[in-house]
Amino acid sequence: MRKSILGALIGSAFALAGPAHAGLVLDLDGAGGLAPVEVTALDWSQTSFLAQGANNAIVNFATQNGGSTEFQVYTHAKLTGYTLANGGSSGTLPPGFGEITLVAGYTERVTGVGTDSATFRTTGAGWLEIYYSAPSGTNATDLTGNGFNDGRLIGKLTGVTVNALGQFTIDTTSGIALLDGFDGNQYGTQQTVTGVGSQGALRAGTTGITLDPTFFLTTLTGFTINFANISIGLPYTSVNPSDCFNTTQNGAAVGSTGHVSTCDNVHVNGTYAANGGSGGYTPVVGAVNGGNDDNGRPLGPDFIAQTDFNSAVTGDVPEPGTLALVGLALGTAGFAASRRRRG
Repeated sequence: MRKSILGALIGSAFALAGPAHAGLVLDLDGAGGLAPVEVTALDWSQTSFLAQGANNAIVNFATQNGGSTEFQVYTHAKLTGYTLANGGSSGTLPPGFGEITLVAGYTERVTGVGTDSATFRTTGAGWLEIYYSAPSGTNATDLTGNGFNDGRLIGKLTGVTVNALGQFTIDTTSGIALLDGFDGNQYGTQQTVTGVGSQGALRAGTTGITLDPTFFLTTLTGFTINFANISIGLPYTSVNPSDCFNTTQNGAAVGSTGHVSTCDNVHVNGTYAANGGSGGYTPVVGAVNGGNDDNGRPLGPDFIAQTDFNSAVTGDVPEPGTLALVGLALGTAGFAASRRRRG
């Protein structure tokens, strides 16, 4: 029987199209007490992605029945570290700064289907939002999807690279497994196909970029976010699957505060079917995520998987006066950052 699958999103790298001679100058807590840091890499948490409608799109491509071969990809992640430009030291984020999170979505189109594999390419439609929460609001939770789009909206980007290639291959020798293999099974009898995949590099912000200058101190000309080093795997082994995803863009202005997470913080220890009513979108995957019935029809229209990524960061050099002040601040900053990317 043909299994249904997906290719995914995430990883990120800040890159500039202009005279990019320095790392990104980032103030982790905005107007808080921490000094700015100049970073050359950012690291985001291992997380989940949702391919909404991917299984149906794969069937439509394979059967040529005239249905849509496009689907929507959604993800969220939390910043867990960075690499300093001066000396390249790395480690964890400083305590007490709060948290920086992102939510993102984009459209892909199925381009090929094999017996146990499929390929996809981006259409160019997509968006990404970045949020900051003060220390009292550090609530991003992988299991529920809660806390990734709340607090202060500090960045909005629209448009992604066209024709970035993604692929996923099912491991038929390993067969069907329990979906959640991390830190105790939180999904009861929910099963999944097993397999691995990857997503080619993406760039967010191809059609529009708005950033909060309180946090992003580097000159913003040509600023983009690139998604790279994107790995995809099933079953989950390094993070709990999320039972809710944020699928709607925020209509508020960058710099606005008081945003509340789309997803609630409630999870039922059971299948995805038992976890509806979460505030955002709960995936519909059927009894076996990525599986088909005996007639080749998907058990559910959606597909979810674990994903991981890291990033390289550069930026335009600030104006001379600003650069001098930032350099002074960096000279007194006593912490190092970012764990390197998990393979």
